[in-house]
Amino acid sequence: MNTKKIMQFILAITVTLFATVGMKTVAESFWAGHHDIEMINRNIDTLSNRIKTKNQKISDLNASISTLKSDIASQNSQVSALQQQLIQANIDKQNEINQKINEINAKIAEGNQKVAEKQLEVDAANQKIAELNQQVSSLQDKLNQNDSQALRDVQNTRQKSDKAVLETE
Repeated sequence: MNTKKIMQFILAITVTLFATVGMKTVAESFWAGHHDIEMINRNIDTLSNRIKTKNQKISDLNASISTLKSDIASQNSQVSALQQQLIQANIDKQNEINQKINEINAKIAEGNQKVAEKQLEVDAANQKIAELNQQVSSLQDKLNQNDSQALRDVQNTRQKSDKAVLETE
């Protein structure tokens, strides 16, 4: 009986030993898988954080794009307003230039009118001068005729007087 108990005891120790070794192997296998699961979880967390970071960057970039689009729209609006101001300034300046041209043309027309009036005065004066020159010429001709006649008369009178003196001698 003693042997049987010893055998049973040895058997129990052997089973316990094998069970412990088996449990250890199962536990190591379990714990080794647990390490892999922890590594996978860390990798998932890392990838999740990277995705969150990328998504945040995408959100930030989309916000920047939206802001830039708004800025571009604002700048385009300002450019359009400035172009309208430039167009209006050009129209105003062109109107001012046209007004000055009209004023200058009016002054030129006024000057031309005065020149025409003065030309009429000059023409009238030239006509008067021509008439006076004609009168002078006519009077000069008469004077020359009268002088010639007077000279002939004087010469005739002298001849007559010379003749009379000669006849009385």
